[in-house]
Amino acid sequence: MSEKEIKDEVKHEVDEGQEVDAGQEVEVEVKTEVFDISTYIDIVKDLFVKYYTNPYMRQRLCYHITDILPSTLETEEKNREKRLERTAFLTNEQQIFIQVFLSKNQYYHLQNNGTFYQYDGKTYKLVTEDDIQYQLLSTISKDRTLMDWKHKTKVNIIKQIKERNIFKSVPESETIQKIINLLCPSMFSTKSQVKYFLSIIGDCILKKQNDLIFLTKPKTKKILNELDHMCYIVTGYANITGNFVTKYNETYNYQNCRLINISDTMSVENLREIFNKNGLDFLCVATHYSERYGNSDQYLLCSEELANYAMYMKNNNQAEIFNKFCSYSFESVLGEAENDKKYSISWKNMHFIWKLFISKHSLPSAIYSNNLKKLLKDRYPYDESSDTFYNITSKYLPFVSHFIQFWESTISLTTGGDFDDEIEVDELCGLFKKWIHENDAVTYYAGNTNEHDILKILNHYFPNIEIIDNKYILNVQCNLWNKIGDMNQALTSLKNHYKESVLLNENSSLIPFDEIYAYYVKHKQIKFTISKLYFEKYLYFALAEYIQYDKFVSIFWVSSS
Repeated sequence: MSEKEIKDEVKHEVDEGQEVDAGQEVEVEVKTEVFDISTYIDIVKDLFVKYYTNPYMRQRLCYHITDILPSTLETEEKNREKRLERTAFLTNEQQIFIQVFLSKNQYYHLQNNGTFYQYDGKTYKLVTEDDIQYQLLSTISKDRTLMDWKHKTKVNIIKQIKERNIFKSVPESETIQKIINLLCPSMFSTKSQVKYFLSIIGDCILKKQNDLIFLTKPKTKKILNELDHMCYIVTGYANITGNFVTKYNETYNYQNCRLINISDTMSVENLREIFNKNGLDFLCVATHYSERYGNSDQYLLCSEELANYAMYMKNNNQAEIFNKFCSYSFESVLGEAENDKKYSISWKNMHFIWKLFISKHSLPSAIYSNNLKKLLKDRYPYDESSDTFYNITSKYLPFVSHFIQFWESTISLTTGGDFDDEIEVDELCGLFKKWIHENDAVTYYAGNTNEHDILKILNHYFPNIEIIDNKYILNVQCNLWNKIGDMNQALTSLKNHYKESVLLNENSSLIPFDEIYAYYVKHKQIKFTISKLYFEKYLYFALAEYIQYDKFVSIFWVSSS
């Protein structure tokens, strides 16, 4: 390589940002494989021959060779040694500075969206490259040692930060526990379930185990959509929950199916608030768990109970699931007369018992209803004309039949009235238990009533009933409890109480809703208590002309007729 080519290359490297120390010249060493000293001796001889007849020039030549050249070479050698020492010193200082700076300032980057991030040991946040450069140059200026190399140092550090993927970072325990506590028990019942879910999300981000299918409840779809939206906004990664499905398809391979039990009671608004404040922390903890355990399947080795549930479909084929359903739900009755109605179950009831089974065990509906019916027909005696299975009974049947009997004998539909009647599901459970205790034949089931099963029955047998938020059953009344009558009685009693007492004086012109409700709770004559929300809803209806400031009743109501 020629000297000119070497200089051009060095100039190119300088232009690319490899700064040279201030005042330092670019040092170029032209190396040759063989050093031929005779060439340079010949050059000196030629000079002596050239100036041999010129005494002045011959004297100057001798002076340069004996005085100037040795002094010049010695000076250049010393300067070169100083430059090398300074370069070595600054290089070492730069390495130490970069190491300390990146340790104290944990910056990261994502190539797919070109975004920079910072972690302070508690929380991850987005930052700009300008923020990083300002912090970097401010630190260099305080140190002063690398002032001449500040541009080179800045370029070096930014390059290293761009190589630090945020999803390779290791969050501190405080960050991890914060995320786990935010999701348990609001979204999962145990911390192990939270960690498994985080491992799954980490796998999805890092593109691991893409062939797996994670089955969850249909009502969690909004939760998954919210997670997708947050991840795209924060990192640019799209559809990270693409492997989650909320409805089983018979084309799925059982070996690739995993179950994840996400609570469907958590509101999307609460989850959105969590993600707005902690979304990036959530994603980083998720990828950390994926990297820590290798993948979500490997995490399951930490909990046998969790693994048995998550791997339920992998470890059980359709026939095994059907056998477990039958053994859990039914008892065959032998030696009875064929088609004895006493030991029969209609297909509609069979289908409901299947729904109870998968709901109780948090399983997907892995057997389609037509296939389920075929399997049942192959196992139990069946009459096509009545669509009924015989010589079989179920522990669920008395509960179902008793609730239907309770509903049909005590509940009436109300539409078109001035005020919308409603019963809360927990109130309905209490009324059902009251009805059970008053009917000796069904006392056995008094302790087996819960809101979840009641909702299942209502949705299956009374699909036209309007239920809001799995809590409020609209336009229904129960003859065991006249809610409107109780409220009217309480208002009348309170009005008389005020008229006969000195509780109201000239300075009292308003009666708070809280005071009215407290009076009702204290003086109600039955054990059932109307919720404060429904009570206030009735106040707005019944005392509309006396309502003031939204939460008060005018004193003129007391003297009204």
